[in-house]
Amino acid sequence: LPIFTRILTPADYGVWALAQVYAVFVNGIANFGLSIGYERNFFEKKEIKNVAGLLYSTLLFVIVAFMFCGFVTYLFKYPLSRWIIGSSDYADILFWTYCMTGIVGLKTYYLTYFKNTENAKSLVWYTIDESILGVLFSLFMVAYLRIGVIGLVWGQLLASCIIFSALSIRFVRHLPISLDWYALRDSLKLSLPLTPRIFFGVLGNQFDKYMIGLLNTVGGVGVYNIGQKVANVVFTYMTAIQNVFSPQVYKRMFEMGTK
Repeated sequence: LPIFTRILTPADYGVWALAQVYAVFVNGIANFGLSIGYERNFFEKKEIKNVAGLLYSTLLFVIVAFMFCGFVTYLFKYPLSRWIIGSSDYADILFWTYCMTGIVGLKTYYLTYFKNTENAKSLVWYTIDESILGVLFSLFMVAYLRIGVIGLVWGQLLASCIIFSALSIRFVRHLPISLDWYALRDSLKLSLPLTPRIFFGVLGNQFDKYMIGLLNTVGGVGVYNIGQKVANVVFTYMTAIQNVFSPQVYKRMFEMGTK
């Protein structure tokens, strides 16, 4: 972060932050809350074929929704950029930020599998690899190639694509592809009523950046975004604790019955 902030301006960070507001919102809709449905229903599946069917059916559904929303975003990226960021000059950043956020979201289904099977080693391994690759690619593009803030987006996108591809190859080898539309339907029954939570989640976590952009400047959003990145280090520890406890809750719920 100290390196990037000496090359990129607060306005650059503001553009990136506002693009993320859109990306998080639309990708949240494209996921239909299935991250919750998948994690919860995972523990209902006892046989490996059923576990695979739930995972691959969920992934396929989310990928199709992601591609559809990506197509719409690409078609309207100029007016969307003008509305959200304040200028159509940032249309490409808006689109690629959407793609980056979407790939990161797809990867979380694999990581949830590791979390639910208590495979902490693999979860940490792939998470750290993605972080390191993202930093290295971004540093190369921003500090060496000097392509600007879009280097941050492309660096993270490239890292996420590599990790997602590696995870897909690993899972296909060890978890044969199987589709289970009934399992997907059950997950959707649980997750669709939770979809409005996305709107309120974006309002709570992202709308403040949009308001700063409206009332202040894009540079003001950038300063705010940098401050959040420092503060969110604490959130990392909270997430680690949650990753330990949440699978145990579901496991007890389905295995211990009335106890």
